[in-house]
Amino acid sequence: MMTVTLELSPEQEVKLRSYIARRDREGISQLLVAAFAPTVEVLLDRERDRAVENESQFETFADRLADRFATYFPSHPPVLSDYGISRAGIYEERL
Repeated sequence: MMTVTLELSPEQEVKLRSYIARRDREGISQLLVAAFAPTVEVLLDRERDRAVENESQFETFADRLADRFATYFPSHPPVLSDYGISRAGIYEERL
């Protein structure tokens, strides 16, 4: 569950109380939507920052994994011939 807190300026709070007293649904809706817009921007910025951080962490993890993987193989592995990577060479035993 997520709780979102709206910060209202003193002027917005006075307007909101006035709209509530008059039961002005349209005024309440407009004021809350206007107050919610900056909160949405903050949430989106925070999520973008988190995504960048996660991407950075993933890149670091992937680099370490590739480096570790590379330790299991010679620095210059043998090159396969053109025949070795051809369809006939791959399926040689099955034909």
